[in-house]
Amino acid sequence: MPVPKEYLALLSRWCADRVPAHVRSRLQVAYKIHGEQVTITERRPPAYPELNSAWSIARIAQLRHNEPEKGLWRLYRPTDGGWTRYDHAPSTMPEPLLAEVARDPHSVFWG
Repeated sequence: MPVPKEYLALLSRWCADRVPAHVRSRLQVAYKIHGEQVTITERRPPAYPELNSAWSIARIAQLRHNEPEKGLWRLYRPTDGGWTRYDHAPSTMPEPLLAEVARDPHSVFWG
């Protein structure tokens, strides 16, 4: 089941709130939706633009709405091989999981 559209504004606002306006030319937090997954990334411009014009992308977290029959969202953290479920209770809304990513008490999302 795809991510409900009512969460798009929430996700956009949450990502924008992570980075002060005066820094956004050097750092961006973004999200991408693929089916029931929302992947949050951090983007930075190339260190040497003359060599490579692509921004770097680092995976931060993933929220999955993969239990829609129960209305549950789960949080995942990046690992070398993909994603690992983060030890946090599932939620019926993404906001508590986004708050946990922002708080990052175990330094697994922002480093």
